Amino acid sequence: MTTLVPIEVTCLCCGVTFDSQKVTHTNNFGPVTTDTFEMAAGEQPIRFLVYTCPGCGYTKASAENGSMDQETRQIVEERITPKLDEMEISSSRKWEFLAILKEAKGLDDFAVGSLYLRAVWCSSLDGQKADELKYRRKVIEYFKKAFEKEGVMEDRFYWTAYLMGEMYRRLGDGLNARIWFDRVIAMNYKHPDRAFWVKWATQQKTEPMEYMRKPASPPPENAAKPPLLKRMLRLFNGK
Repeated sequence: MTTLVPIEVTCLCCGVTFDSQKVTHTNNFGPVTTDTFEMAAGEQPIRFLVYTCPGCGYTKASAENGSMDQETRQIVEERITPKLDEMEISSSRKWEFLAILKEAKGLDDFAVGSLYLRAVWCSSLDGQKADELKYRRKVIEYFKKAFEKEGVMEDRFYWTAYLMGEMYRRLGDGLNARIWFDRVIAMNYKHPDRAFWVKWATQQKTEPMEYMRKPASPPPENAAKPPLLKRMLRLFNGK
């Protein structure tokens, strides 16, 4: 199960101190959705991997350290703080705020799209359908720009193109979903997981499913990580 501990966080931007929670232990025994969200059994750690200040909206990853600079403070004041009056600070909005801040600081389109993908997963968990659809469109927007600028590394072509198809499918746009799934199927880059992504692109094009993997029973401590988890770890760790 996921273990959380209460912590106090002091905002680097405005100095407000607020309560939050830190993930100290989690697991990979939950299902994996076909938009590649690997869930834990119990509480989902993705809700607690970023901290947002309720005073100004400054948002940072839980593992991120550093000092505040004037550029960041100005971005927060101009682009994030005004949004606090418009919306509740849900777990998905925290990822949105982080994406806004990081993009303004020069983060590349692929990485910004990946932050919005986490907002998709959180809004789906929280049953916030309107936000989920909004963030899916954001993922498409930034991943598409990344492809156009050749900003997707070759080892992530299959995953990114597959996700484009799945984002469109879950938005109800079957035509564009098929275009991207066909693109995955037609790709011929040398990659150890090519067969995996081609299989799932074909599956989602013809007989869509909601889960790649259903909840797993806890394996013995010395058990090897399942093949799907190995793929996901390699994907997100850039290996």
